[in-house]
Amino acid sequence: MLESLLSAALATALLAGTAGHAFAQDANTAAPAASGQSANGTAQVDAQAASGVLAVIDRDEVPVPQLNLMVDQVDDMDVVGPNGEAVGEVDDVLGDANGNAKAISVEVGGFLGIGEKTIILMLDDVSLDMGRIKTALTKEQIEKLPSFGG
Repeated sequence: MLESLLSAALATALLAGTAGHAFAQDANTAAPAASGQSANGTAQVDAQAASGVLAVIDRDEVPVPQLNLMVDQVDDMDVVGPNGEAVGEVDDVLGDANGNAKAISVEVGGFLGIGEKTIILMLDDVSLDMGRIKTALTKEQIEKLPSFGG
């Protein structure tokens, strides 16, 4: 009797261990796909791309096709409103996870760096005009935009 009880307990333990192991394998193969990783742990999708977040493009030679310029040419350019009034200066060019330029950060307001804030303008909403970046937004409208980065 004791021998059959031990055999039954051993069989149950083996089945439970096998089922748990199979479940663990299934869970491990499904979880990385949801987190952007393959089964071997390599990243398939950049976290930045998954979240849709833009980041500063640090390489000067990256093209900004919307303006037909390179990043280093766009940095520090003046930004003007529809009437040609100065509204700010480009601080950085922002890109998606693939490094494609999508937006610019613009320093607006303030005097000598005091009281200024940084806002974001999408490149689809600006154009190149006489060596300056032109937006349809007025200085007052731009100053009402939310601050970017603190």
